[in-house]
Amino acid sequence: MAPADDLVALVAKANARGPTTGFTDVDDDAEPLPTDFDTENAKVFTPLKVGDLTLQHRVVHAALGRSRAAHSTESPLAIKYFEQRTTAGALMISQATGVSLKSKAWPWSATLETDEHKDAIADIVQAVHKKGGFWFQQLIHVGRCTLPGLVKHAHKEAGLGPPSYGYLPVSSSAVAETGVNTHSGEPFGVPHALTLEEVQGIVADFKRAAALAVEAGADGVEILSGNGFLLDQFLHDNINQRDDQYGGSVENRSRFPLEVVDAVAEVVGYQRLGVRVSPFSNFHETDGSQPLEQLLHLGRELALRGVAYLHVGEGRVSRNLGIAENLARLVAKGIAPEDVSLRPFRRLLRDTTPSNPHHTPTVLIGNGGYTAASGILTVQDDLADAISYGRRFISNPDLVQRLRLGQPLSPYDRDTFYTHGAEGYTSYSNFEANKRNASQPPISGKPTREEAQAARIDGNNSQAISSKEKLAKRVAIIGAGISGSVTAAAFQRLGGFELQIFERKKVPGGVWVYDTVSTTVPQFPAADPSDINPPLPRPKGPFPLDLPRSTRQSFLSSPIYESLEANIPYKVMGGATDFNLPHPANNDHYLSVSEVTEFVAKATQKYSPITRFSTTVEDVQHIPQGGVRLLLRQENAEGTDTWYEEDFNHLVVATGHNSVPRVPEIPGLEVWKGCWQHASTWRSGKKFEDKSILVIGTSESSIDIVLQSLSYVKGDIHVSQRTPHPRYPNVFNRPGVKLVTTIDHFTEDAVHLHDGSVLRGIDVVVFATGYFYTYPFLSNVRPPVGPGGHRVPGLYQHIFDMHNPNTIAFVGVINASLTWLTWEKSAFLVALYWSGKIQLPSREAQETWEVDRLAEKGEHLFHVLELPYERVLFFDQLNELAAEYLQQESADDTLLRGFPFEFILALIAGRPAKLRKYGLSEDVGGRGAIVTAIPETIREAKAPRVTDSVATVTVNEIGHSVIGNTATRAIAAIQ
Repeated sequence: MAPADDLVALVAKANARGPTTGFTDVDDDAEPLPTDFDTENAKVFTPLKVGDLTLQHRVVHAALGRSRAAHSTESPLAIKYFEQRTTAGALMISQATGVSLKSKAWPWSATLETDEHKDAIADIVQAVHKKGGFWFQQLIHVGRCTLPGLVKHAHKEAGLGPPSYGYLPVSSSAVAETGVNTHSGEPFGVPHALTLEEVQGIVADFKRAAALAVEAGADGVEILSGNGFLLDQFLHDNINQRDDQYGGSVENRSRFPLEVVDAVAEVVGYQRLGVRVSPFSNFHETDGSQPLEQLLHLGRELALRGVAYLHVGEGRVSRNLGIAENLARLVAKGIAPEDVSLRPFRRLLRDTTPSNPHHTPTVLIGNGGYTAASGILTVQDDLADAISYGRRFISNPDLVQRLRLGQPLSPYDRDTFYTHGAEGYTSYSNFEANKRNASQPPISGKPTREEAQAARIDGNNSQAISSKEKLAKRVAIIGAGISGSVTAAAFQRLGGFELQIFERKKVPGGVWVYDTVSTTVPQFPAADPSDINPPLPRPKGPFPLDLPRSTRQSFLSSPIYESLEANIPYKVMGGATDFNLPHPANNDHYLSVSEVTEFVAKATQKYSPITRFSTTVEDVQHIPQGGVRLLLRQENAEGTDTWYEEDFNHLVVATGHNSVPRVPEIPGLEVWKGCWQHASTWRSGKKFEDKSILVIGTSESSIDIVLQSLSYVKGDIHVSQRTPHPRYPNVFNRPGVKLVTTIDHFTEDAVHLHDGSVLRGIDVVVFATGYFYTYPFLSNVRPPVGPGGHRVPGLYQHIFDMHNPNTIAFVGVINASLTWLTWEKSAFLVALYWSGKIQLPSREAQETWEVDRLAEKGEHLFHVLELPYERVLFFDQLNELAAEYLQQESADDTLLRGFPFEFILALIAGRPAKLRKYGLSEDVGGRGAIVTAIPETIREAKAPRVTDSVATVTVNEIGHSVIGNTATRAIAAIQ
């Protein structure tokens, strides 16, 4: 047997149970109780004095962060969740709850700072008390286990500006966690080392939150001093490198957690206070030199104070390392293998008497992936006074009864661990209900995904909604590309709408329809996008009216070319419910343009029955009774145009953001005698054979133009770069490419740069300068686009028209390396709002959001999610808009889940392939890049959908782990 296997065997024996890991599901049937064991009379079902409370059994509900707390406030669903799981005399521990809004680590986590937070918790406590249970509120501070972007979001949500040290996470010392945060795939960065004053401020935050918990009716408080969070960061000397009273020795490192305990005890008393610790894991790289000695010292101090219980994670559980690696780590620190267990804490508590003789001695609660049998035997064999469950409480609301009667446990669904609705939260049934359901056909008011899909036979939802409902809400969708198609899918998913798509081309697919010959227009360059595709004059009615075909030229060119490759991995690019892209034929992460266009042609064809092709929306006007009237122009085969009007309740503009090329107005361009073109009309580098070219811009298209033209051009390719590419900043650092500064002006035969240098002999200038947002048909109902066509003003969350919230919305405006799921999610939010199922913030709040974003990003980047965390946070914020809907038992949360963790993995895994394509041997990162390597064990593991909390932040039983640079990092799990 290998040494690592020896260690596993020793610890398994010491624990008297089998090992578990962060992402291994233990088979309950694999570890039965002895055949003659009297389960109903087992010790675990006998009373236990915990502080000054008496439990009627010893099965504890562990703290579970379930991402159901919108805007930091507990969901009403939590009332039902805990009511389902509470039994008489049970100890129920809340989800991990932050002690202040400014220290909130991730969206959808709970906080206890305001009366609103307190009142929501009070409703849960009342439900638990009605069932005869006891409620302990777990309080936490995550410390460095978050990101600057999320810290910034937390401060803004709390109405606070930046701290003096900036939007940095905090910790005991300025020591960064390695690897990346799996909420967004970004490195953690160096935290701010707390000052003495700031430490005391956090102590006060814990005390204030505890007081609010008592006001809410809580029976006690559990303090999380483990799992790599802030208090744990003070306990480990690999993180805590302080030389003041909070560092340098076992005693000093325990000082801050004990100050928190003492402050909270002033509110609740030591006998109503528990402390959770994780002595054997290295959550968030808590890898101190004396982990057991440190935690035993802390445990002794707690026992002397007479805290109600010590809640200890088992030695076999580690979410950041594999079992063998973690055990080797601990043994190397001088810990005896048999002591990597609850045993040292059992001995400690037996030998320690509270200083107050009236206090009940501290009891030991064990935690760690228990099966039915191992949990019962842990108490029976006196390894712990009580045991806590997390995962098994999720899927077994009657867990205590099932354990008592030996009934089988229901499996849990990892995909709903961190979603936001009732599914996977309050939707599990007890054993008797499951038996009844198994013996009769299922009856459900909610269709399965297959049934829902079958109901979408026609675009008007004829089989899903009544005729009255169909007539009630007519929705016009402009654009039959991906944005328009997923908008139709999202509205059909909710039901209650009659849909009509208008597409000016002859086929669906939008920009993914390949044009062999591009259309050009004489209006380039233009400062105003309406100069490029101006609206046609409104003909004199009455309508309908047939007129000769308009001779005005419009720009219809698609920007795709034969050698184009998608710039984001296929798993991320698709992702919408009905638009999952196929695996690339070359087994790479990126699809070729032909593969994408083939898929898009098939996927969008299903919406052709509700699409009017060759039809342009020329004008939109309000109508007195509400809704909008569209002026439409249909191009007929015989060369005429039919003009007509049609009324709708709502309008979705889904024309995307790559329609009208932007060519900036540069002085002298009109006298320049050389050739120029926009990247949207480029098709092959061969066109530039024996020519000298200047490329303006550093987008993906500019990279392709440069790299594919190098072998054809004359001399060096000049690239005018304002800022480097956000993900590949060194891509133009190569032979044959010369970077130059921005252009000041043109003359007839020269390009004059801002640094004073002059380029002569340039044959062709290629503008890879992006696209305008332009909506000339909306000129009568909303303000024009912002300066330079970079921004659509008055657009809350890039979707909702502040000027016409009940009639007009936009899908596809937001711009980044984003998934099509983004558009479908956006459209589903619009459908929810127009159906009256959710509300938007006040107009004032929406305008404040716009002002703040404009101040931060400016016009040019207003609609661009440049940084990885911004994309994840965007999903979180959209989900929070739907909080009211998600609190309904019947809510469909499929499109209201967080940015999928699989997408983070795919973005990381796909980066090397793109680097190879660009010929880059060195990965220098970039503002928008995720660059860390992924261990093979993680690539091969089935990752849960870690979607809505900081995936590296372990919340007691629900663990989110870090992808680091060492091997075998566990992804995420509930123990």
